[in-house]
Amino acid sequence: MTQEDYQQTKFTGGYIGGAISITELKSKSLKGINFLVKRQIVIRLFSFLANIILARLLVPEVFGVYAIVAFVVQVFSMFGDVGIGAALIQKKEELSREKLSSIFWLQQILVWFVVCVAFVVAPLVLIFYHTLPSYATWLIRIMAVSFALASLKTIPAILMERELDFSRIALVDIMETAIFYVTAIFLAIAGFEVWSFIIAALLRSFGGVITIYMCSPWRPACFFKISEVKDLVRFGFAYQGSGLINLIKDSVTPIFIGVYAGSAAVGYVTWAKMLALSPLMLSEAFGRVAFPAFSRMQSDKEVLSKAVERSMKNITMVMFPVVALMFALGPEIVHVVFTEKWLPALPAYYFYCSVPLAIGVMLPMYSAILSLGRSGIILKMSMGLLVLEWGLGVPLVWAFDFNGVAFSQPLIAALFYFVYRRVLRRNSVRPELLRNIRPQLVSFAATFGAVVMIKQSFTVSPAGLSIAALSGIAVYVAVVFFVGRQSLTQFMKDFIELFRSGK
Repeated sequence: MTQEDYQQTKFTGGYIGGAISITELKSKSLKGINFLVKRQIVIRLFSFLANIILARLLVPEVFGVYAIVAFVVQVFSMFGDVGIGAALIQKKEELSREKLSSIFWLQQILVWFVVCVAFVVAPLVLIFYHTLPSYATWLIRIMAVSFALASLKTIPAILMERELDFSRIALVDIMETAIFYVTAIFLAIAGFEVWSFIIAALLRSFGGVITIYMCSPWRPACFFKISEVKDLVRFGFAYQGSGLINLIKDSVTPIFIGVYAGSAAVGYVTWAKMLALSPLMLSEAFGRVAFPAFSRMQSDKEVLSKAVERSMKNITMVMFPVVALMFALGPEIVHVVFTEKWLPALPAYYFYCSVPLAIGVMLPMYSAILSLGRSGIILKMSMGLLVLEWGLGVPLVWAFDFNGVAFSQPLIAALFYFVYRRVLRRNSVRPELLRNIRPQLVSFAATFGAVVMIKQSFTVSPAGLSIAALSGIAVYVAVVFFVGRQSLTQFMKDFIELFRSGK
């Protein structure tokens, strides 16, 4: 290897994954979370406001058509990604430029083959979905091209994640979000309906590719050797198998509800899930940092256990008060913010609100399992989740119409907590749950009860909604202070350290 080649691989992450101390790992992880949290705040606030505008401009059926089209393309995309991305993040050893280039070209071959297949079979989708408009064939084809463009970002993004360099990833994500929503809103105002989403998705992918290659010095070499990727395929296929199963698991809405109840019903469920899961912005940031960070801790089970506990404590400290407000103020949020046309989806919204509560506890556990390289176990758990989602979801939809698909969420979350705990304990990782979230649970209940009583004194208006929400936050902080002062103090220290780390 020449000196020039060495500098290229050094600069691009060609040799990534060497020894790293816990102190350095903590510093990089904090900086990564810092940038991701800031990014998520910007993106979520912007996305939330944009979704409010779109929900006011467009009818539920438009959201449903887009959700179905996006799902169809996502099915195709699963066959264009062999899961090597996760395998690269998980691996501790060095990665050569030759290996990365081989992976890049393999993925491009698969992706564009899948796009060609999507172009050919798109008309068949209309046979399955009778409520889709006749032009849905071209919606699917253009979305497939959007997916292909997005695949060009995979390797640069992976190199940034392995280095825990999330500042550049944050820039790309913010750029993509801005392009998508500005385009979608402008076209929705102009009367493009579902085309607003499709054109916005295409421009988002194009803009994301340009931005990430401006941020990353890595470029693919004209090199391909199948032996360079063989060692990644085993983990990658298992991980991708889990992703495919998760896709099928989540397909109750776009497949069953789409056929059984139509596009409008899919739009209602999609909206309810979007709103209920909006508190996940912090858990998304944590998840992207935790997988590579926990992977470096996998040899020290005690350190990994403490990291999982601390993650649970901090995520739930933020997640629980937000979800308490969402539970207590659901009808008021719909009336004031989204308009009454979305009220039919309120029951689904309530049950989906249980998901952020569970994620606050279970995401650190899931990341720990994945960091141990136990992708086979993840695959088995995903299969079990698939059976539960379809086995419970379909009968509940028959019994309660489209809202029924959400009714199984609390039960499934409880079952999988015990599954995750058992898997971790069998691998000598033993995080304690109740001790770390007891103050947050007590404060959650107090906040919910207080807001339900407080809102009775105000009319359904922006001012009344704001006063009730601010009162709820005050109650939560006060209760946590009295019943879990140590947890609150530790959270504030971590919060300050997190934001100082980005300076």
